Amino acid sequence: MKRFLDVNDIEICIDDTEKGEEAVLLLHGLTGNKATMYPIRDMLKDEYRVITVDLRGHGESTRPEQYTIDDHADDVHAIIAELGFEKVDVLGYSMGSYIALRAAESRCDDINHLILACTKPNGKTSSVARILKEANLDITQVSAEEMMQVILKASVAPHSLEKIASGELDVGELLQGDEDQELSEEEKAAEDASLANFDNSKDYGKVTCPTLVIAAEFDGINPPELGREVADGIKDAEFAFIKDAGHLAIIEKPDEFKKIVKDFLKK
Repeated sequence: MKRFLDVNDIEICIDDTEKGEEAVLLLHGLTGNKATMYPIRDMLKDEYRVITVDLRGHGESTRPEQYTIDDHADDVHAIIAELGFEKVDVLGYSMGSYIALRAAESRCDDINHLILACTKPNGKTSSVARILKEANLDITQVSAEEMMQVILKASVAPHSLEKIASGELDVGELLQGDEDQELSEEEKAAEDASLANFDNSKDYGKVTCPTLVIAAEFDGINPPELGREVADGIKDAEFAFIKDAGHLAIIEKPDEFKKIVKDFLKK
C-alpha cells in the first residue's frame, strides 16, 4: 500500500507490503524511485514485510532544491520511527547503499541487518556522473535514452548486452521504475550535488550491526574492488561476489542475488 510519511519537514512516499513479522527497508539508486526496487521487493515479500521508498528529491516524495547524504540518512531513521519499528533490515542499492551506510554510521540501534549492494566507500561525485563525463555527457542535460545506453555498457556482463538487445533480458524496471517520476535537469543536479565529495570510509568503526557487501564481477559503475574495500573496513562484515554479472546483478543473476540476501537475513 502506498503511503506518505511526514518526516524531517518533508513528505516521503513509501510502498508497504504490510505482511510479515520482520521488515526490510529498500533504498534505491541514482535517479531512481521506489519502483526500481520492486524486483528486490518481489524476491523477499513472501517472507518479509518490505518497504520501498522514494528518497527525498525522487519519485513522489518532496523534491527540495538542495539536500545532502546526511539528510537522506536522517530520513532513514525517521521513516523507521514513523512506522513504529524497533529495528528493521536495511538494503541499499548503489546510491542507496551509500545512504544506508551513512545511516548506520550515525546510529545502528534501529538497524538489524545492513546490506550494501554495488557500493563504494567515497566519491567526488556520483558514479553515473563520472561515467557520463567520461562519455562527454552532462548528467543535468543528458536524455533518459542517452543515459540508459551509457549506463548499460558499464552495468552488465558482456553476454547480458546481447540478451538485452534481443529482448531476452529486461532491465527497464530496475533502471527506470516509474517513468512518470523522471527527474528534471535541476533535480538531477541537486541529486548529484548531494553526493559531492561524500566519504563513508572515515566512520566504518561506528557500524555495529551485521553487515553484508555484495559486489559483481563486471560492475563498471562501482567495481567490485571498491565493495571489497568497504567490507574490509567494517568489522566482521561479510563479502559476496557475483560472477558473470555487473551493476545490474539483481536482474542478471536474480536467483543468486536472492539466495545471498535471504541467507544473510536469516543469520
